[in-house]
Amino acid sequence: MICFEKLPELDGAALAGGLADIEGTFCIVVSPDSSPERMRQCFLNGAADFISAPASETALKECLLRAAGNIRAMGAVTDYHAAAEEYFSELRKTMNDETLLASLETLIAENENNVLSTQSAAEYFGFNKDYFGRRFKAKAGMTFSEFYKRFRMVYAEKLLRSGRYRVNEISGMLGFATPDYFTSEFRKYSGRRPLEVKNQK
Repeated sequence: MICFEKLPELDGAALAGGLADIEGTFCIVVSPDSSPERMRQCFLNGAADFISAPASETALKECLLRAAGNIRAMGAVTDYHAAAEEYFSELRKTMNDETLLASLETLIAENENNVLSTQSAAEYFGFNKDYFGRRFKAKAGMTFSEFYKRFRMVYAEKLLRSGRYRVNEISGMLGFATPDYFTSEFRKYSGRRPLEVKNQK
């Protein structure tokens, strides 16, 4: 939402505060009062952006592009958590170690913006890589790399189905070296090419 503030009748800070609890809502305040205090007040109340009036077309476009990026990022966060929930629900059908599963859920939740490796997971759990690898395989029936790759494929499918991202963007988000490598791994996992899933109605 873009609020062209006209005080006192239309208070952008108050409007931003009222919208703050509505998920996925962004309020951009355009105000004739460009004082640092007014800007601060708007941001403290939850405004996503602030522009001094009169707003140029360029400034509005830049704000809208930033808002679009934030909305896409929020969608990715939602998809990430949905993928984790789905993946761990499936794992619970075959793995009986609830302590390990709970620890893995925490590891995944805390590393949303990181690409995990066996080494980083071993460090997280406080083990050396070789010991962790052997212990993980004995308990989970797969290597940590297999476990994590499967999770990334579930997440990739969520991102593809959302329709918000191109295949090369998803490849980068998931930490694959190239879109071709991502496509190859996704096809091994699902039996379909990413574009088939993305274009599926």
